[in-house]
Amino acid sequence: MPELTEQPSVWPRVAMVAMAAGVFLLDRVTPTGVAIPILYAAVVPIALWSRHDWDLLVVAIMCTALTGLGFVFSPPDTAMRVALANRAIAVAAIWAATILALQRRRSGKMGELLNYLDVLLQGCLTTEEACAVISRVGPQLFPAEDGSLWAIHQSQKLVEAVARWPTANTGVREFAMTACYALRSGRTYFVDDMQVGPLCNHLATPLPASYICIPLISRGETIGLLHVSHPPRKLSVQIDRILATRAAGRIALALANLKLRAELHTLSVRDLVTGLFNRRYMEESLEREVHRATRTQRQVGIIVLDLDGLQYLNEHFGRDAGDAWLREAARTLQQAVRGSDIVSRSGTEAFTIIMPDTTS
Repeated sequence: MPELTEQPSVWPRVAMVAMAAGVFLLDRVTPTGVAIPILYAAVVPIALWSRHDWDLLVVAIMCTALTGLGFVFSPPDTAMRVALANRAIAVAAIWAATILALQRRRSGKMGELLNYLDVLLQGCLTTEEACAVISRVGPQLFPAEDGSLWAIHQSQKLVEAVARWPTANTGVREFAMTACYALRSGRTYFVDDMQVGPLCNHLATPLPASYICIPLISRGETIGLLHVSHPPRKLSVQIDRILATRAAGRIALALANLKLRAELHTLSVRDLVTGLFNRRYMEESLEREVHRATRTQRQVGIIVLDLDGLQYLNEHFGRDAGDAWLREAARTLQQAVRGSDIVSRSGTEAFTIIMPDTTS
């Protein structure tokens, strides 16, 4: 997992200090206020090469301090006003360039993390694995925010928390879909002032300074929700919202693909009428259990049931009655066996039960 920061090197800082001393002496000789921007332009590439955010701030603070010291120690003459104006413009330009460089650097790091998130999500086989990945990457995408990922249970119309960061986040575990304005409208919902806008009912206490809720929508279906809470006095809220929107799109696509994969797997191994395993899965399981029993010198039991009457029910009461009879028979068989036993529908009226480690 890539980290947002790395240990800085000592040599770039030594080079910056040496160059600062030389430029300060130059500024003493020609006190016009133009030497410091030259220093900044020369030192910023070193700070960018070090790939550490603090180095950029050190450069800006150092150049600002040198600008002030240069003006204080400059000899009073008629050029003082010109030097003062040059220094004021230089300081403003230095901090504008520093803020822009920090934003571009963070955007680059966020892009790397989003790409890495894509790689990890593509390697997940289940929704649980994807939620674990999001729990690990979330604190790196939003290091100063609390966040959570929610999944929707369409049968119950409830939304359940499946990933949180930090792990100590102890908010609500589930809520109704109507409790979130983003899920109601199907659009991103954010609140800048907690005293003004209507608030969602699923917020944890104490309330955040601001927050954003993004519905996870894929192929026209809402499958979840991404929530990010912002702390007080957060300067990069707009950047975080753009990042959250991009992350939500990737997460929604990954979860939708995993859901589709699970549905296709279920169709390939389950009988559509009874919900039991089908004949193909039964044959594969039987071969596997026989090999395991041979290897471990244990026994495996097999029960084959052929229930008569399905054709009669279909002819006299309709296919729906026959399907209901099959589902009731399947439910009865499942309740009568152990959790490790495999119950399958192996034919039209036939059921097969594989019972590993059975002696009698």
